[in-house]
Amino acid sequence: KTTTILMILRIIHPDSGEIEVLGNTAASAANDELGYLPEERGLYKKLTVRRMLAYYASLKGMNRQDASDAIDHWLHRFELSSWASNKIESLSKGMSQKVQFIASVVSRPKLLILDEPFSGLDPVNTEVIRSPILDLQREGTTIIFSTHDMSTAEKMCDFIFMIYKGHKVLDGTLEQIKAQYGADSIR
Repeated sequence: KTTTILMILRIIHPDSGEIEVLGNTAASAANDELGYLPEERGLYKKLTVRRMLAYYASLKGMNRQDASDAIDHWLHRFELSSWASNKIESLSKGMSQKVQFIASVVSRPKLLILDEPFSGLDPVNTEVIRSPILDLQREGTTIIFSTHDMSTAEKMCDFIFMIYKGHKVLDGTLEQIKAQYGADSIR
């Protein structure tokens, strides 16, 4: 899973074959159209929330006005507008995770990779992040959602791909998988 994500992000390259992302095989052609929320979160703790988000937006090629508008939108959506001038280090864990999520979506990526996005979140904050993920999906963003929680995958994913010890063990829609394995199987 990690190796595949790193290849999609062009952090590492395959030993053979090639990776095509959003129709591009060039090493960095699609990078500005990708958003990534890593499992291991990391923010620049000494920056203010707004400055850090503006930095992430600039890395994706957004102009200042578009970035500012997008930042305002997301801060309002997550009820963090009053925290925009605070340093990251002053935020609670839940707030920091919301800011990390905003950093991954501020540029409106065409492809969003979420690696265990609900890890460490309480049920309220899980729902606060789940809703915009589903909104982005409805608006046309392709989302790769990595989770160990099958009930979450069943609720949120159109297509499920399961890896065990580095090998695909199943893939398809939930209906296809249920039809293939039946309801009376016990293992």
